[in-house]
Amino acid sequence: MEKLDYLINYLLKENKDIKIDNIPTDHESKKKLYRSLCNIRKPKPIDNEYIQIENEYLQEELKQKEITSIDNIKTIQDIFPKSTLKNKDKICIWKGDITALKIDAIVNAGNSQGLGCFIPLHRLYR
Repeated sequence: MEKLDYLINYLLKENKDIKIDNIPTDHESKKKLYRSLCNIRKPKPIDNEYIQIENEYLQEELKQKEITSIDNIKTIQDIFPKSTLKNKDKICIWKGDITALKIDAIVNAGNSQGLGCFIPLHRLYR
């Protein structure tokens, strides 16, 4: 949890507009705070040490995930054999955590501007 603490503290020091009275002590809450801070961070250069620690932290998190291979995802052809869709043998529809996919390309749904969500932890508010 030391790496996660470093990442959170770095992001909080970087953005003086964020006021947090108490940083959570449990791992899941810290992960949510870290993700929120990343979601609202403006694009700009960042320290190399931060990048290294973030990469190490994310690699550790990735090791705990169940990875889904393309071999385990059905194509449109598998699901709808009578479909006339072009390239139906190459197109897959899958729902889940895209960070757990071991594939060559991902097309993720975006909003009307073609951007991602700017609401941290939006899944909690659905």
